[in-house]
Amino acid sequence: MLSRLLYLLSPLVIVLAVISDAHAAEPSPFDQRPQPWQRRDKPILSARTTREAWCKIVLYSPHVIYHDGKFRMWYLGTSTATRTNDIVMGYAESKNGTDWKPHADNPILTVEDVPWGKLWQTPYVMFNADEAIYKMWFVSGNGEKRDEKGQIVEMDQRLGYATSDDGIHWNVHPESIFASGRSPSVIKEGPKRYRMWMGSRPTDKSAWNDIYKYIYEFSSSDGIAWKRSEKPIIVPSGNVRSVVYPNVFKDGDTYRMWYGGHIDGGRFELFAAHSKDGSRWKIDHERPAFPARDGNTAFDSRYTSTPCFVRVKDRDLLFYSARDWQTEYIDAEGKKRRDNSSPYSHIGMATIRRSSKK
Repeated sequence: MLSRLLYLLSPLVIVLAVISDAHAAEPSPFDQRPQPWQRRDKPILSARTTREAWCKIVLYSPHVIYHDGKFRMWYLGTSTATRTNDIVMGYAESKNGTDWKPHADNPILTVEDVPWGKLWQTPYVMFNADEAIYKMWFVSGNGEKRDEKGQIVEMDQRLGYATSDDGIHWNVHPESIFASGRSPSVIKEGPKRYRMWMGSRPTDKSAWNDIYKYIYEFSSSDGIAWKRSEKPIIVPSGNVRSVVYPNVFKDGDTYRMWYGGHIDGGRFELFAAHSKDGSRWKIDHERPAFPARDGNTAFDSRYTSTPCFVRVKDRDLLFYSARDWQTEYIDAEGKKRRDNSSPYSHIGMATIRRSSKK
């Protein structure tokens, strides 16, 4: 009788196994190249259209979180020039991730708010539910130093830390917390267990631009004192001449990273890697995950940069900085200037719809 029952059930078992295998083999959209993001044709914020006086030349580097029923964005800008050290920070809120209302008292953080630095760069904000507090890791320092010919000879970029009860008024740590950093990305994986991925120079004697060639992994028990991995986890290869602006998200049991890299033709595009442990990464430097848009007219046709991934119930969102091919602009003194790399003028957003059951 038992053998007869097993005989009758065996086709069903095979069918279920095939369905299960097919479901398990279903590729993630993040494994596709390019990834199937649906991007907006216009930026969600732009220096060209903003009514905010403080960011009419440069407007970029968004960090977005979804907390307490709102999207919250911290972003950077200046109205002085494209190559300047007086970068400051603004804040905006949105109900849908598309339509943003800047804070009335922007900029919320200026150069006077950093005890040890002269600018704000690459903020990363986390709401720590255990402590009911916002935590920010950012980069500051003395910025760039140029020689008589106008060439950069030094770039002082150090990691900073700040906390806030409301995400607007911040208490900045009195000292920098790591000597070399660019674009921190932090995950809290448990009590006294922070992990961070960030660009960093191998040594204090390394060339200033080496910070754009090495992404390291860091660990900390408090988010302030950090230990860096002995070797970088991602370096340039293939079509990619730099690796910078990492943004890491833990997708189930997989770590996913988006980061930028310079490629031929004066472009900068987003690439993606994945890992099972956050330390050993599988990269693809031949095919961008989120390329600059084709042609030379779109707001993101030259650079897609500084990625920030956000997951909500029904969709994944990617916020990013963008450059177009317009090189001329008017500085704070009313003079016509040129930036051959184009100003960082726009913030874009793209979406992948998800099943609400996931």
